[in-house]
Amino acid sequence: MATNTKERPVGKAIIWGIITVAAYLAVFLNVDTVMGYLTRGGGVFAVIVLVTALFFSFVHGAFANYLIESLGLKPLTKGGH
Repeated sequence: MATNTKERPVGKAIIWGIITVAAYLAVFLNVDTVMGYLTRGGGVFAVIVLVTALFFSFVHGAFANYLIESLGLKPLTKGGH
């Protein structure tokens, strides 16, 4: 019987989940301030929009990755079995 020696990253999933929830709460609880900055014109504010989008993409992606690994889900290999 083969044993799975790879540990599941439950702790990392929880930490990244907390960071994700905190980031979304920060945006939604300060929506007027956030929209004030993100809807201005100009080069500096365009960079702020891009950095904000990349930050949320990274944080949410890290959380989703560790959550899927914690659940033990793996992609199908070629051949389907």
